Amino acid sequence: MNPYLEYPKRRRGLDHDIYAHRNMADVARIAWPGGARVALWVTVQMGHFPMDMPLTPFVVSGGMERPYPSYWDYTQRDYGNRVGVFRIMRALATRGIPATAFMSGVLAERYPKLIDAVKAAGWDVAALGLDMGHVHHAGVAVAEERATIARAAAALRSAFGDQVRGWLSPGHSESAQTLDLLAEAGFTWAADWANDEMPYAMTTAAGPLTAMPLAWDLSDQRMLFQQHMATEDFCQSVLDAHAVLDAEAAADGGGRILCVTLTPWVMGQAHRAAEMGAMLDAILARGGVWKASGAEILAAWNAA
Repeated sequence: MNPYLEYPKRRRGLDHDIYAHRNMADVARIAWPGGARVALWVTVQMGHFPMDMPLTPFVVSGGMERPYPSYWDYTQRDYGNRVGVFRIMRALATRGIPATAFMSGVLAERYPKLIDAVKAAGWDVAALGLDMGHVHHAGVAVAEERATIARAAAALRSAFGDQVRGWLSPGHSESAQTLDLLAEAGFTWAADWANDEMPYAMTTAAGPLTAMPLAWDLSDQRMLFQQHMATEDFCQSVLDAHAVLDAEAAADGGGRILCVTLTPWVMGQAHRAAEMGAMLDAILARGGVWKASGAEILAAWNAA
């Protein structure tokens, strides 16, 4: 027999007991503040890409493409944390849109000006792992993974306080123990799983977590960097998604979430600024939008 079929959780239905299966049609209807149909959740992914990133067991999206030391790769990614992110900050602040900053823990140790700017912007902060070179997988010893998570949490909470409770692993990577270790470290939600459009409860050995619906398929990094789409096509895709979610919410009376994922070294480029602003303006002009951070959306969901 193929050993792939022999692990203990292999059975009919789900292959795990982390959450109960549900269909979107079965999700309880939620009313967002002010009667909004769609919660606009803007996430800004601020990762640190070390030049000596490992190539195994896989390279995360956006990882180093050339042999060490690739200053070209490194500086292109670092552009986002020194230049591009401030362009995104201005665009969001002008429109009164909050954001959730997914930040590598290393940034809190090495980029004090960036930390001050995120604080001044009032952004919600969640962890984007320790850095983009520390991926989570079965080959990492539990003690090592626990230490990596602890260091990321300590660095970000030292800078932003104990409200740092959200987590996104580099490259959405996880081992079988990652969720347990996150709950153990005091995290209350994670955004690694891409199987839903609304939050849902997860069970871990260390307590509950909530899965938040980070839209990887509607990410600038996926569309612009990986799929080489034109900026206007990415922006139109976001608008198309919003139109469908808005119509669904109007039809069944339950709120929806539009997650727009922006990467400073991708969308923070000067030639994309006008398109980004026009996209945000078009969403807001349609009405029925609640501009919310991930923490606010989770609080409203839990309250309901």
